[in-house]
Amino acid sequence: MGNARHRQQSHRGSILPTAAALFCALAVLFASPSRSFSSKDELTIDDKRMLAAGELVAKHKNEQRGAYKLIGGQSWQIVDVPMEVAWKALSDLPRYDRIIPLATESEVTHQAGEEADLSIRQQWGPVDVRYVLQTTLDSDRRALMFRLDHSKGHDIRAGWGFLRIRAYKEDRTLVSFGALVDIGDGVFVSIIRPAVRRDLLRIPSYFKEHVEGEGRMLYADGL
Repeated sequence: MGNARHRQQSHRGSILPTAAALFCALAVLFASPSRSFSSKDELTIDDKRMLAAGELVAKHKNEQRGAYKLIGGQSWQIVDVPMEVAWKALSDLPRYDRIIPLATESEVTHQAGEEADLSIRQQWGPVDVRYVLQTTLDSDRRALMFRLDHSKGHDIRAGWGFLRIRAYKEDRTLVSFGALVDIGDGVFVSIIRPAVRRDLLRIPSYFKEHVEGEGRMLYADGL
């Protein structure tokens, strides 16, 4: 993280052929003996009670992978809208500044079918972070997979993850999110790293606030 921009010149190509592989890799990466991001049935009893009570369930994860110091984990939240509404919100990339903490800009800079480049800007006081995510919408799995585009300027070192929805009882929707990111090194970064992880895993809560608020009528239109 910082003001430096690092660029690698490479051919992006299509990431659709690798989307299924990425999704499977994420399933292995985030899975644990007691729970998996891919199934609400593998949440613990206490987790389900928290979800039913309207709370966010979050599981932290740290991982050292080569030079990357990755932080993140998984989180879940029940939203009080049907799947069709939640899917419209999940697919609405230009409004991701409503669900990404501290985001002030979200712009689709390129799109081809279910693939898109999503430019994000986050600001917190003097901190100004910009990066581009390569995203793939999977309508069959009702999921969005994303990863940092290293061929574009980026103020974080690495990042990848998913946002997924599942039907829940009483015409509600279960939102699941998982991500691992490396935001860089330095004293300041070390200080803010716990806050970054906390806010990152709150994305399902931001999604809930958006879709149950201004997005409810916006995405319900035409249903």
